[in-house]
Amino acid sequence: MIEDNFPVVKLTLPTVVKHIQSFIGSLGEKSKETRGTYERSLKEFIQFFALDRKFFFRVRDVERYKEHLIKRKKMKEISVATYMTALRRLCQYLVDSGILEKNPAKRVQGGRRPTAHNRTFLTLQEIDILLNSIEDTSPIGLRDRAIIRTMLGCACSELELMRADIGDLKKQGRKWILLVQGKGKTIKDEVIPVPLETVKALHAYLDTRSDDRTLLADDAPMFTSYSNRSMHGRITIRGVREAIVQRLNSSGVKQGRDRKLTPFSLRHTAGILLVEQNVSVEELMRRMRIEWRPTAMLYFKQKGKLHSENHDDALAFMALGE
Repeated sequence: MIEDNFPVVKLTLPTVVKHIQSFIGSLGEKSKETRGTYERSLKEFIQFFALDRKFFFRVRDVERYKEHLIKRKKMKEISVATYMTALRRLCQYLVDSGILEKNPAKRVQGGRRPTAHNRTFLTLQEIDILLNSIEDTSPIGLRDRAIIRTMLGCACSELELMRADIGDLKKQGRKWILLVQGKGKTIKDEVIPVPLETVKALHAYLDTRSDDRTLLADDAPMFTSYSNRSMHGRITIRGVREAIVQRLNSSGVKQGRDRKLTPFSLRHTAGILLVEQNVSVEELMRRMRIEWRPTAMLYFKQKGKLHSENHDDALAFMALGE
């Protein structure tokens, strides 16, 4: 058993149910299917909590819950992983809310994790083709270029891009940072270093909105929609995905890899770029907002596949500076 230095936190069943309801309510940006998965998973936890009567949010309590899922419920590893992720997210929500000091579920691994990513990556040559295929004479082209640069340079997810406001991009000393609200978070408390080339792409896009100062307010969305229905409104996750997929297709780099080469592939490529620049595991986890070390190690297994040492512009994708 992992050493347990977590303080005892005694909550009543009604209080736990109330916190779970609040947690589910905080997932407004998640898909209906994702919220449903969390709800179903945490119903099992509620039943366990009621019968166990000694779940005090310590590591040993989380391990006992995991054993319950495996031995009593006879769940497969993939299901155990899902249920443990739900509990981990709930505990993190309780930490963010000041109910817990730290997250005990972070210390207990769920079911067996994948040993490889199920998405492919873009080669550096494909990145060049993709970026060079995007016109820099229209607001949409400059927006899409900025989106792709931000996913490659900051390893952002579609959700983080959707939530980004103009005021989240700040200069800190001689470098630029972006504040993001990650998964399971209710505030923007993650700080991402932003490569200089990404900053240039963002500023080039924002310059197209200079005619209307309201579109450049700190709380204005970083990325906006250009559809007739939601012109200049905040881009949706679906909008981010559609923009990237359209560019992957029109540039010719997709090459029939519909299920393997997706918008997530940009973030995946960013991870490999980072490890090929010899960042530490801890730095990779910080820059990609990865909580589990085994997940980060998947990127190190692919180190060398991009051969970035042979690409003159590779460092520019991740280079930080003024």
